[in-house]
Amino acid sequence: MRFALPVVLVFCTIVTAQKATELPLPAQSPISVLTRQNDNQHTGQNLLEVILTPTNVNSNSFGKLFSYPVDGQIYAQPLYVQNVTIPSRGAHNVIYVATENDSVYALDADSGKANVAPLWHVSFLNPPTVLGVPCAASSGVCQLFPLLGITATPVINLVTNTLYVVARTQEISSTNSISFVTRLHALDLSTGAEQQGSPATICSGLGNAGCTFAGQSIQFAPQHQQGRPALILASEPGYPGGVLFLGFSGDLGWVLAYDASSLQLLASFSTDDRKHTTPGVPGQGHSGVWAAGGAITADAAGNVYVVTGDGFFDGVTNWGDALIKLVLTLNPDGTSSLVPTDYFAPTDEACRYATGLDFGSSSPLILPLQTGATSNLIFVGAKSSVACDPVSQIYVVNRDNMGHLGGQMAFLNGPRSGSESSPAYWNSATSAYIYNGGGGDSLRAFAVSSTGISPSDVMHSANTFVNGTTPAVSANGQINGIVWALDRIDDDHANPGTRAVILHAYDATKLSNELYNSTQAGSGRDTAGPAVKFQVPTVANGKVYVATQTELDVYGLCPCPGK
Repeated sequence: MRFALPVVLVFCTIVTAQKATELPLPAQSPISVLTRQNDNQHTGQNLLEVILTPTNVNSNSFGKLFSYPVDGQIYAQPLYVQNVTIPSRGAHNVIYVATENDSVYALDADSGKANVAPLWHVSFLNPPTVLGVPCAASSGVCQLFPLLGITATPVINLVTNTLYVVARTQEISSTNSISFVTRLHALDLSTGAEQQGSPATICSGLGNAGCTFAGQSIQFAPQHQQGRPALILASEPGYPGGVLFLGFSGDLGWVLAYDASSLQLLASFSTDDRKHTTPGVPGQGHSGVWAAGGAITADAAGNVYVVTGDGFFDGVTNWGDALIKLVLTLNPDGTSSLVPTDYFAPTDEACRYATGLDFGSSSPLILPLQTGATSNLIFVGAKSSVACDPVSQIYVVNRDNMGHLGGQMAFLNGPRSGSESSPAYWNSATSAYIYNGGGGDSLRAFAVSSTGISPSDVMHSANTFVNGTTPAVSANGQINGIVWALDRIDDDHANPGTRAVILHAYDATKLSNELYNSTQAGSGRDTAGPAVKFQVPTVANGKVYVATQTELDVYGLCPCPGK
């Protein structure tokens, strides 16, 4: 039988309290950001932002307020929770940050004081025996530099006061042998302490050795499997704490389902069975779950969608360059399985596989229920592929009938989705939009209506984004919409890159109207730390949190230092 897995919503209303021993906090929007891009559908929208508006977001009244130094690059999106009680320190609004140096920080989301210590900080390293994983040790090619520790955005369960995070380490024995270990941690939001049963070892392997999961004929290799996709949490009546879905890239792609209460593995799905042989086709295998840090989404019916990169494709056991619908099912023997029930692959899949222009470079966006003839839609982009498909790199797929190879409902003209970028959605008082920023292209918006999605963009920004951008939207319901976007100027392959990330803000109903960017104030007043790839800004309670290689930068309404 099939499990019903309704998705946990992340727009949680929380009673706000003032901090102990401090003046009352200003009026706040009751919003928490508990997962990447705000919800399991990856809409990227905060609809309860009442402080920031298109009127007050400008270089005269908005800018960089303060920064927190951290011990490594921040690829995971910062998460935000209001009114967390910290032992002996009272109630705080908290921003949670994870780094590639295997650290998790709980930081005061509102403090503007210099050198404020973290509310708590935990490290999963213990030198000299437990160390970070050098990028070259994982894949031989450094796509993230210099360490691969915590890449995937964690997920938070407010009911159990838990933050879930996946960390990778290398561990040296008394005989100097090196094991690579991937663990799932469940941390208390208030203290950072491991919850009962945590951590759970996903896999520990000596050198290239791996682990074989039940029902699988191939191994999960912790030295090479990269946990890049964000974690998501779905609720299910048989699992009081919900079900965690984890994605991995690297040698090949994996999706793992864990009981969030017991941290027991429920089911696994591999995107590649490694049994195929196709003479003359380069780079067989792989098909990792990448998608700019997103990759896994879930709809309200409990279906899980995963998009894959380069790899062999046959639509049976090999799933390279595909968007796959997975269902968690209960087997007759009491075990569970992740079963593919439908899929979409672009017509040019074979060309993409042969040229390395993978489909799975953009996270799928599940649109809210539409009023047209086809109500359940997914919007998904891919890398530029003029050599394979000169028309478009953006696809609209019917979730109820995904069409298999070449079965998209429509494909759109306009932006090249590029690598390291994913879309966002907002429904204004007059129109609904999908915002998409491809590499070397403008930030563009497509209109959504009962007749479908506009075949070309209806507005775009004047500036372009060198490496693409994953936007976020803040609004007070259907008004005061602002689209926020980060621009990495360094080449995508520069490791690590040195130039500051640039924060942009646009009127969500007129992208040609740039409200603000972090270079406008001059004198370096709003300069952020050096940029990382596929990062998305976090907007909550009148502030914008920007993750960088060395620090978390916090922007909001002035007075700003230096003004």
